[in-house]
Amino acid sequence: MHKILITNDDGLDSPGLAMLAEALLRTGLYELCVVAPEREQSGVGHGITLHTPLYAERATLNGPLAAVPTYRVAGTPADCVKLALTNLFPDFAPDVVLSGINRGPNVGTNVLYSGTVAGALEACSNNLPAAALSLDVPQIGSWDFRLAAELCLPIVAELFAQGLPAWSALNVNLPNLPHDEIKGVKLTRHGLSGFREYYTEEPGEGARRRFRLEGTMVFRDSDPDLDAVALRAGWISVTPLGLGMLHAEAHGKLGRWNIF
Repeated sequence: MHKILITNDDGLDSPGLAMLAEALLRTGLYELCVVAPEREQSGVGHGITLHTPLYAERATLNGPLAAVPTYRVAGTPADCVKLALTNLFPDFAPDVVLSGINRGPNVGTNVLYSGTVAGALEACSNNLPAAALSLDVPQIGSWDFRLAAELCLPIVAELFAQGLPAWSALNVNLPNLPHDEIKGVKLTRHGLSGFREYYTEEPGEGARRRFRLEGTMVFRDSDPDLDAVALRAGWISVTPLGLGMLHAEAHGKLGRWNIF
């Protein structure tokens, strides 16, 4: 059986994680282990715990997942993957790491802040195939994590069948639409869409000013093969990511600077 490690950034009690694990378990093809933050870690990016102790505790999931080895960690998604690969599951060497299913999309510049994507990239930094899985905000109705989990199964199966190039991971974003309105799966590229952010000032505490971050999504891209555009059009967006952040055009232009 293929071995899958599951993590997320919404916390161990997230319905997205439970639905994904249940769908994988029903196939009878996968052996699972789960490690997730004990509380929500959305927006923590690839942060890790350095200056305080990192705590982990065995946990038990509900229903059909009760027998799945599980830990809750008082840290970030990257912490969870690091601990899982080193200390928590000494007899479990995962073939693939899945992070999600996240509540909300991770497209464009959002991937820089996403704990979900960081969980997958932490696996990638250990040269393990990985995928971050995220569900778009519903336009009407509720979060359909059950359908999202079923839609992830063919992608996971293909991940095992075809593999990924070394040091790469997938960023998968699923429309929150009825099944018959989803157009299919599209291979996409990482775009520049993201939030236009602003801070709302709230009543302070003495001399300390208090702010709350808010924002609205801005679509800066128009190419239908970019992640946010494809997702908005009803496609399941699958974007390969890597660990490099080199800007090729800027590198070429800097080569003409006089200081080099």
